[in-house]
Amino acid sequence: MNDAIKAILKTYGKLENQQQEINALKEIIQLITLRGMHRGGFFEQGCFYGGTALRILYGLDRFSEDLDFCLCEPNSLFTLEPYFHAIKDELERFGFSPVMQEKKSNKQTAIESAFVKLNTNLGLIVIGKSNKKLSKNQLVKIKIEVDTSNPKGFKKSEKLVKLPSPFLISTLSEDSLFAGKLHALLARNYLSRVKGRDYYDFLFYMSRDTPINLHYLESKLRDSGHYQDPDSLTLDVIKNMLIKKFNEIDFGKVKADILPFITQNKESDVKSWNANLFIAITEHLTSSDDCVSLN
Repeated sequence: MNDAIKAILKTYGKLENQQQEINALKEIIQLITLRGMHRGGFFEQGCFYGGTALRILYGLDRFSEDLDFCLCEPNSLFTLEPYFHAIKDELERFGFSPVMQEKKSNKQTAIESAFVKLNTNLGLIVIGKSNKKLSKNQLVKIKIEVDTSNPKGFKKSEKLVKLPSPFLISTLSEDSLFAGKLHALLARNYLSRVKGRDYYDFLFYMSRDTPINLHYLESKLRDSGHYQDPDSLTLDVIKNMLIKKFNEIDFGKVKADILPFITQNKESDVKSWNANLFIAITEHLTSSDDCVSLN
């Protein structure tokens, strides 16, 4: 096994079940994919954000599925295909056999998507795990999504990723990341599936006393059509929007969604979730005074 993979596995401690082994495999692929995108020059024009960024860069204690990015400047002609070779080469250096696949959409969208795919059993063998009960054809799929028209108002930051080998990565500032998470929580379409991960991440930001970049959140809500008031967005308005969401959501579905992504010792915390808890925490929400709008 590659020494860098051994080092990553040590950070997880004991993996409690098959799902957590697969989660670890996914995260190792995510880290190596990030390294490949770094080598390919992606971060000269893009930033890392979303739940996986929060886990890798800030220590969020849950696993995540996708790699989310945004461009620093809108570019409707952007495509991920030029970075496939660098990603594939990097994964092959660590013993994986990936397939890169661009996701085509018949709808006009500002999101550019692709998948990194590899056989789950073969991937587990590379990291020193294996499970004969898994289907021979089961695949690990890591979705890469890039918002090619991210609205203005965000702030950038540079963070160190230590594994599989140290490199610097462009990301959004923590208050801008929080704004992006609140936008997802308020604007995501829950008709098909409730994302308990949004709620878990909300509590993580609040536990860190992270303020929100109100300018960026307003830009994102206006861009998606979820805030159309002529007056500027205020902290009180955001609190009221969140309280309305918490009163409407089915917390049973919220809890069910998050369980596969957390360790067993965190499950008791999640079981206590309800609307009153989230409403009480929302009262402590703050905005960052030093946010400068880029509009």
